[in-house]
Amino acid sequence: MELNSGYHEFNSKNLMPIYSSGDKKLDSLLEGGFHQDLIYLVYGNQKIITDILLKLSVESFKKYGFEEKVVFIDGNNKFNPYRVSSLAVTWGLSPKKVLDHILISRAFTYEQIIETLKYKLNELENSEKIRIVLVSGITTLWPDFEKKTFEELLKALAGIKRTVAKSNPLMILTAPLHENSKTKPIGGTALTHFGSVLILIEDKERYIEYKLIQHPSLPENRLVKWIPLKPKRRLKVSPKNTTLDEWF
Repeated sequence: MELNSGYHEFNSKNLMPIYSSGDKKLDSLLEGGFHQDLIYLVYGNQKIITDILLKLSVESFKKYGFEEKVVFIDGNNKFNPYRVSSLAVTWGLSPKKVLDHILISRAFTYEQIIETLKYKLNELENSEKIRIVLVSGITTLWPDFEKKTFEELLKALAGIKRTVAKSNPLMILTAPLHENSKTKPIGGTALTHFGSVLILIEDKERYIEYKLIQHPSLPENRLVKWIPLKPKRRLKVSPKNTTLDEWF
């Protein structure tokens, strides 16, 4: 067994890439962004979280170039190429080049997303250089709470572990919040025990709440981003609804 000094470990972690989420509040919560040596589980509002994944994908090319690709496994079916193109233009990148470097696998059933994570992700690594793996909505298509469903999820997570061990990409999983829980995702402890970092993001109508539930080196934390109120439109009064007295 190889032994390394604590200082060696400190230096190796400092050399790991850090990826901005494209969301200032989330970056602040994570003290800079997503660190490549950690596995993230982000759960809660899937619309907000998916947009964060799209921003992260584009920003990664801006910072680190196009030598490696992003894999986007879409269990939510929310990948938006028009949004990606718009973000690419905003950051001065070619939309076509950005889209060419994002490999998308859509899943329409729970079995499809499990199959992709168990086998196809590892096969893809043999032919492509991968920087980031994003699994959007790993349990969105969750069919039931039978024992077999949990067993299949564990097999999918084992496939993810093999990918991390092989090429160490940044790995981010997302999941919806369980309807009967305020703090747990669909998939329960099978998912929460797998992620080294747990983040809950919720839309509270007036504000977006970001909670750091678990992190190996940061304390629990909560940040809020207020949503500006839209000014009420003043409707013009139609002359048909006014009396003569109002004209003098």
